[in-house]
Amino acid sequence: MVVEQEMAEIYPPDPEDLCEFLPETDCAKCGYQSCMDFAAAILKKEVDAHKCSDLHSEFAELLNSTAALKKDPIPYNVMMEQEPCNLIEVNAPNEKAPLLITCNFGQTVTILKEILEKTATRAFLLPTFTHGYSVDNAIHEKMFKAIEVWKAIQENAVTEKIAHPQMIIPGLAESEKNAIRQLTRWNVLVGPVSGFLVPLYLMENGLWMNKNA
Repeated sequence: MVVEQEMAEIYPPDPEDLCEFLPETDCAKCGYQSCMDFAAAILKKEVDAHKCSDLHSEFAELLNSTAALKKDPIPYNVMMEQEPCNLIEVNAPNEKAPLLITCNFGQTVTILKEILEKTATRAFLLPTFTHGYSVDNAIHEKMFKAIEVWKAIQENAVTEKIAHPQMIIPGLAESEKNAIRQLTRWNVLVGPVSGFLVPLYLMENGLWMNKNA
């Protein structure tokens, strides 16, 4: 008897998510009737994002890189494996690079590091103590706490490494934005729900830094 293993949600982007980063003009110049159809084709790796003439080359390349990312689900038997709450420097970030806040579930940190590395995104990644819960479970269990974000910033001397008091928290943690802002006195931006969309979010908001920059 084969027992099917349960898998945890990793929130891979769907065509609607990706469409938010497209012009949404439905001009059909790319060969697809709508931007939604074009987004679906990009995710299936059936078309090169450069086919959209309204996208600048670097953004199209980032869309292609996002579509190429491995999006395998996480088996439940690795849940609660904890990552140390140490500041992680991805692709040699400088003092202007963005600071991304996440949980300390090991697989979440591994996936985010891979996303940033494969998309050549320079960033600081800071896991905060959530008892090993993933972001969604940490929010549900009230384990994604402002005090832990503040402690991680202090313990890692983050202000000595970046020149701006601004962080980006996961979209699923939006409910904690005000508490984190009030305690840390930092500007708090809310990123996308899907970690796979973080590089696109950074580029769209003028925060993306290429590792070759």
